[in-house]
Amino acid sequence: MATTTPSIQNRFSLPCGTAECSAIHTGLNEALADVLKGDSLFRIMSDNAPVMIWMTDDHGKSIFFNKTWLNFTGRAYEQELGDGWLEGVHPDDRPVLREMHVKRPEAQPPRRTEYRLRSADGSYCWVLNFSAPYFTSTGLFCGFINTCLDITENKDAEARRSESEKALTTVFNSVYDAIFLHDIDGRVVDVNNQMLELYRVTKEEALSMTIEEHFSSPDNDMSFLPDVWHKVLDGETMLFEWKARRPHDGSEFEVEVFLRRIELCGKGAIIATVRDIHSRKEMERRLMMAAKVFEHSIEGISITNTGGIIEMVNPAFTHITGYTAEEAIGKNPRLLKSEHHTPEFYREMWNSLTCKGQWSGEIWNRRKNGEAYPEWLNINAIQDKDGSTTHYVGIFHDISEIKKNQEAIQYQAHHDALTGLPNRTLFKDRLLMAINHAQRHQQKVALLFLDLDNFKNVNDSLGHACGDLLLKEVADRLALTVREEDSIARLGGDEFTVILAEANDLEVEGIARIARRIVDEINLPILLQEHELFVGASIGISIYPDDGTDPEVLTKCADMAMYRAKEHGRNTFQFFTPGLEAKALRRLSLETEFRKAMEQQELVVYYQPKINLETGAICGFEALVRWKKQDGTIVPPSDFIPLAEETGLIVPLGEFVLDTACGQLKQWIDSGHSDLTMAVNISARQFWFNHLPRTIRTIVERHGVAPESIELEITESLLMHNVDKAITTLRQLKEMGFRLALDDFGTGYSSLYYLKRFPIDSLKIDRSFVMDIPDDSDDMAIAESIVSLARSMKLTVIAEGVETAAQLAFLKQVDCDFFQGYLFSPARSAVEIEDMLANGRIMDMGC
Repeated sequence: MATTTPSIQNRFSLPCGTAECSAIHTGLNEALADVLKGDSLFRIMSDNAPVMIWMTDDHGKSIFFNKTWLNFTGRAYEQELGDGWLEGVHPDDRPVLREMHVKRPEAQPPRRTEYRLRSADGSYCWVLNFSAPYFTSTGLFCGFINTCLDITENKDAEARRSESEKALTTVFNSVYDAIFLHDIDGRVVDVNNQMLELYRVTKEEALSMTIEEHFSSPDNDMSFLPDVWHKVLDGETMLFEWKARRPHDGSEFEVEVFLRRIELCGKGAIIATVRDIHSRKEMERRLMMAAKVFEHSIEGISITNTGGIIEMVNPAFTHITGYTAEEAIGKNPRLLKSEHHTPEFYREMWNSLTCKGQWSGEIWNRRKNGEAYPEWLNINAIQDKDGSTTHYVGIFHDISEIKKNQEAIQYQAHHDALTGLPNRTLFKDRLLMAINHAQRHQQKVALLFLDLDNFKNVNDSLGHACGDLLLKEVADRLALTVREEDSIARLGGDEFTVILAEANDLEVEGIARIARRIVDEINLPILLQEHELFVGASIGISIYPDDGTDPEVLTKCADMAMYRAKEHGRNTFQFFTPGLEAKALRRLSLETEFRKAMEQQELVVYYQPKINLETGAICGFEALVRWKKQDGTIVPPSDFIPLAEETGLIVPLGEFVLDTACGQLKQWIDSGHSDLTMAVNISARQFWFNHLPRTIRTIVERHGVAPESIELEITESLLMHNVDKAITTLRQLKEMGFRLALDDFGTGYSSLYYLKRFPIDSLKIDRSFVMDIPDDSDDMAIAESIVSLARSMKLTVIAEGVETAAQLAFLKQVDCDFFQGYLFSPARSAVEIEDMLANGRIMDMGC
């Protein structure tokens, strides 16, 4: 250093960060003012300073280093001059320092810089450098004065703190649970990544939200939170379950919350650890449900280890076996073993368990009281995740009752539940056995096929309950009429069969006597629910081997014979003859054709005029259905009406006739014949149909015809099956405005008591009482009595089947009101009737 130093003026302040350093810099500022007094004083001060001091000229070259610097670097004074000092600076830090000392002070204000400087032991240490320009008294820039302080320990501490903070942040964000960090006032000041993922929010959102408003379910009881908060602030830890909520979608889930107080930056804080326990809760619920199933199952359950020792049983196990859990646990299932099975049975069971991990089947075990019982047992192996068997679970239920009921079930499968008689299945078996037996011994078997007459009327009028009682009574009566070796069966509905085994002993006369006895027995009055009922039986008889050699053929033949009995007036029996089969085939063919006829609209309605006996004018018509085939053939009603009744087709057929007749009447009324009426027959099946009044009203209203223009004809015998119900239906029709006529009067019960109760408007004298007038005085008396009776009851009278002038004269003489018959016209098509009405045809009543 030169012996003389230029005059300088210090302009810097060195905030080194410590009180000691500040004092040194203050002293230097004062000492530098006297630097011109000589080198010694400056050197003494700089060399004894605890900080490193060095100076550069105005070109950035170093010109001075104190002893503290040289002691630190371990280098000679001459080595450091110029740019030599940079050799001790870490290579990465040199560019910044070189540039800093080259810049002019105008562009380089006083500053602090940290860089790495090699110490005497060769290691790099961090130093804090304070650099400030110095000037001449005239203000010329001379260079920089630098002071350095070793801050290695501070840097190491800072690095350790940074690493610690990084580690803590990593742990904070790596925790499986969500974490909320609260200040003591409850504000959220930090959250971890798991919280953001669980609640589906960003960190900025999380820090701006509150627990109460955004992260808690409205169902939570918030009133206890202040107390919890105070306890945690006092040092307690709190653990509770909570229902959390995601703020954006409102979805809720169950969590477990752990609260604890911590110290953070010298301040108290609360850390809340939140664990999603929805899966755990769901598992707990499932386990609880499984436990409930185990506890309340009606099936016995036992769990054994692989050594065959019972570890757990449920209450049903105790209920079935009689062994309590304490008595069974720790024992081998052999305590239930019965003597019903061989050792081979058990070997096969365990072989199945070993190979398949499962066995199921029926097994007999023994209860604690010694009683053996059957059970259905399922055993399954329970395996761990490695596939190793750890336990066996046995599930069983007591099938004692099933075993006890097997015979009853077998009985029910082959017997009619209502009457207790063999059903169709057992009937076929017994008939086959009887045929096989007869074949071996060259004998005969007679089969009686029985169908009740008028049973449907009873069923429809009095109800199914009464019909069931009737069937039971018939079954009892059948049992009284046949021999002990014979077999009775109910095939279904009101159809019964009787198998007469070894019929050789009976011959035809004996079979006929049994059939007659059955008919007579069933024909006796039956008193049910205060009703005296009369039903008959039609029986068809076939004989093995004359009529067939297998059950199906014999049954078919007897069935055909039964239908022949019905055609012969019912309440009788008929033997099968070869001609019946052809007739049955014709009947079957007719039924098929009739169904097609209804589909293809081959059925048409004809109209027979009803004539006023006083004026001779047409006052109305009776609608009568005809079957006109496509080839023009007319099928008489006597052929297809009974068929329609038997098959149930009479109901849609009746509705078709009423619908067509109402439509036709509407046309005639609209054309000027407003005084006409239309009579329509109501069949038995139609009448007992529950919705008959509503159906009729709907049809009539659809065509816009007044109910008073429609006369509904009901037969007398039909009403007598259930008088009370019949009266109810008749009154409903009468209240709707329809006229009611009692058809075929005199052919049924002719009870004046019941006639008085029926709300009818007119009586129709059956053609059987008209056809022999005036030759039969009895018919004349009956006809006159009917007219007289009607007059006394204020009813009108219509005579059917009038074909001669003499018949007409007699009816006019006894003051009959109306008549129908060929004398005026048979039933005609609608077109023919329109011509008749257009011509104003009137019958001359001068006879």
